[in-house]
Amino acid sequence: MLGAERLAAVMNGKKPDRVPVMPKIWVNLAARLTGTDLAQIIEKPRTATQVVIDAARQIGIDGARLFLFPARRIRRDGGRLIEVDPAGRRLGEIDMEGGLATRLDRWDDFRIDDPYHLAFRTSWSHEKPFLQTEADLARMNVPDKSFYEAHGYGDLAREMLAHAGDHVGLAGDCDSATLAFCVSLRGMQQALLDLIDAPHLVHRLMEKGSTYAIERGKFLVDCGLRILRLNDSVGNMSVISPRLWKEFVYPHMKEVCHELHAYCPEARIYCHICGNVLPIVEPLVETGLDCIAPLDPLGGFTVADVRRRVGDRYVLMGGVNTMSFVHSSPEELRAEALRCIEEGNRHGAFVLGSGCALPGDAKPENLEALVQAATA
Repeated sequence: MLGAERLAAVMNGKKPDRVPVMPKIWVNLAARLTGTDLAQIIEKPRTATQVVIDAARQIGIDGARLFLFPARRIRRDGGRLIEVDPAGRRLGEIDMEGGLATRLDRWDDFRIDDPYHLAFRTSWSHEKPFLQTEADLARMNVPDKSFYEAHGYGDLAREMLAHAGDHVGLAGDCDSATLAFCVSLRGMQQALLDLIDAPHLVHRLMEKGSTYAIERGKFLVDCGLRILRLNDSVGNMSVISPRLWKEFVYPHMKEVCHELHAYCPEARIYCHICGNVLPIVEPLVETGLDCIAPLDPLGGFTVADVRRRVGDRYVLMGGVNTMSFVHSSPEELRAEALRCIEEGNRHGAFVLGSGCALPGDAKPENLEALVQAATA
């Protein structure tokens, strides 16, 4: 089997020839592995998307995420990169040490009524939350699936599917519908306070987030992707309680899964929730997710703990401590990966991966050790 076939087999309840490997590669590590200038990734959506796939092929793993990125104009100012608008006006400095978001100088340069800004909202930040009032919520313009085709992302996605071929299975990124969506627009502190002080606002915002994720998922399905990724890296029990998760996140995540499965019954959906998810494993299954990821051991649980909760045939992904890719020896990482396989692989329902995004300074020899554990 090749990577795409191997990954598809697991997601569809079939037994592959071996455990597939799919750690989360972000553009910072992908750029380092492939020798790509980060400036090109910021300016060119095609480069940003392709570099992740190229890094996956270089490492020899079976799957990668297909992320969508905005095109940004930049200029160099010494060692810094500055985003500018079409007229050359400075918008802000790009955070080269973090997630490559532009720290906007002016709050009002983010327009919540612009579907392009909403679609790629995590590419910009400001100390003042982008969504301030209920009136802002009413003005929010959620992009539908046609938006992505109109802006060239359909051609890009189909090109990347062809580029990956059978060697790398791709999971299309639907972004976040729930708490991480709220955080991106309200800021971490205010989004968490809203759970107590403004529950009605939270539900209304998550309704918008659900529509956003559903429309992006439909677009990805139309492009030919059958594995879809949701993200709610904030919605874990390291941050909120199981009661708050069940009240706020659960109904909206369930709606997203229901709508996307109705649109394409062949779609397989997983959600990336790093941190502690052990208290909500059963409700996660009830939402309609086909797979839980990334089984982050920094959340204080093991792959075996989750496997006992979900049974032998439910698909699990992840398990290897992200810090191990920096601090462990190849022998130690390989042993950790083998433990994850031993604990998680039942009837082929396991994808070996990292507990969150691979660090930008992950050791190449440890990436090789991860693959070796699956191919041993």
